[in-house]
Amino acid sequence: MSRTTSIAVLAAWICFGAAAIAHHSVGINFDNTKAFNLTGVLKEIDIRNPHSQITLSVKGTDGVVKDWFIEWSDKNALIRRKVGYERMKIGDTLTIRVSPSRRLESVGYFQSATLTDGSILRDCGAGALTDAVEKGADLDCPQVAR
Repeated sequence: MSRTTSIAVLAAWICFGAAAIAHHSVGINFDNTKAFNLTGVLKEIDIRNPHSQITLSVKGTDGVVKDWFIEWSDKNALIRRKVGYERMKIGDTLTIRVSPSRRLESVGYFQSATLTDGSILRDCGAGALTDAVEKGADLDCPQVAR
């Protein structure tokens, strides 16, 4: 392989690798410092790989209902972290705390949800799972707000 070809391949790998990392980074795509609550009716929940998605129909102050698309972790990670996502039911009125998208309107990333019975569902995240594995303990993810 010539030097020019090697440099071109390396440059492409760096560019596309950075794009892939940026695409999957919650911190780059969503602003945790501007998190807020959305209250609405659960329209759809799709727990899957590689990203889960929730659609919440939210009535604005003007009375207009707008769908919010809320991204969440993948199904496998939610199962490993023992997140009880199956407790959310279509038609339920929920309050979901989201980190808003830095680029898109009506898009956010899931932080926690207050369910119809008043309990709070939250995702402990990968850090809590890593800590549990390092300690050789079960993951303890109490369903309380952060």
